[in-house]
Amino acid sequence: MEAYVVKAFFALYVVAVSLLRLMAEKEYFRLTAMKKVWGRSRGLLIHFLSNVILPMLFAIYFICRGVVGSVSL
Repeated sequence: MEAYVVKAFFALYVVAVSLLRLMAEKEYFRLTAMKKVWGRSRGLLIHFLSNVILPMLFAIYFICRGVVGSVSL
């Protein structure tokens, strides 16, 4: 159970850092590169999906696994 909780906190940390970088005044260099390659809209979408939504889904999954693991013991 503890491993799932740690993974969930790490995934939430990744989401928080990615959101802060996305909303910052100075643009992150990977985001700038994605915008150049894919265009502004697609670059932002790909960056948001890969760096915010996907870790958030992992966080939700690991939180659920951690809670279910602690209840069944």
